[in-house]
Amino acid sequence: MKNKNIGALYILCAAIFWSFGGVLAKTIPFSGLSIAALRGIIAAMTIAAFRRSFSFKLNKATFFAAIALTMTTVLFMISTKLTTAANAIVLQYTSPFFIIMLNYFILKRKPNRRDMLALVGIGFGIILFFINQLGTGNYLGDFIGLCSGLMFAGVFFVNKMDGASPFDATFMGNLLSVLLIPFVFFDPNMSLEIYPWVLIVIMGVFQLGFGYIFFSLGIQHASATQSNIIATLEPILNPIWVLLIVREVPTLLSIVGGGVVLLSVVIYNHFETKANYNQMHPKVMP
Repeated sequence: MKNKNIGALYILCAAIFWSFGGVLAKTIPFSGLSIAALRGIIAAMTIAAFRRSFSFKLNKATFFAAIALTMTTVLFMISTKLTTAANAIVLQYTSPFFIIMLNYFILKRKPNRRDMLALVGIGFGIILFFINQLGTGNYLGDFIGLCSGLMFAGVFFVNKMDGASPFDATFMGNLLSVLLIPFVFFDPNMSLEIYPWVLIVIMGVFQLGFGYIFFSLGIQHASATQSNIIATLEPILNPIWVLLIVREVPTLLSIVGGGVVLLSVVIYNHFETKANYNQMHPKVMP
């Protein structure tokens, strides 16, 4: 029980650290690509310092998981710059929708009743997001946020492959941010003012680096259901910080759509984990 409580505390810390991504991205004047590049490199250095090693296990699973992770963070940063922080983070959490679809098209695994209900619930929430953008011209930001959800699904999907190492993939995924450095030099919003750079360091070390470290420590002790539910605090807290500090207010339809998506995700994760547990621990009749 003590280990589970410690694991839950680690996951809670990770969710809180991650939740500041939106408000920091909105505050820093750099482009989404520049922020993704700089914070990713700093996060990689932070994770390496914690592990006391810059090495990682490179194989097919780790490579593709790292690519998916890099694309997730890059697309999320770009989406946050183009649409509201609430839309960007909730659309990233549509990942279960895409995991079900990947299982069907790649593994030929037919959706069960739980999967179908999740598809309907999350799909309805997504529709509300895009209806909300009618006439606003912000479709691109929401579409990129949805692509971030697809890549986020890829992270989980590939990490189930043989030989996968989530911690190695996380380190490598952040390290790949160095490939984005050329975009920094062409960023018209780049400046040498100290304040944005201080925020970039905070993002890299704490918001992303320690966020991943706490999550990796917590997932070792907390149950999958507990981890999923606690981690869902991120998309709830993210727009709250943005509202309080940047004064960005999501529309009513976005709030409703986000609520539908998050509720569908939490319910799906709960029953999916419960079903997996029952399969691994079948009841023995006396």
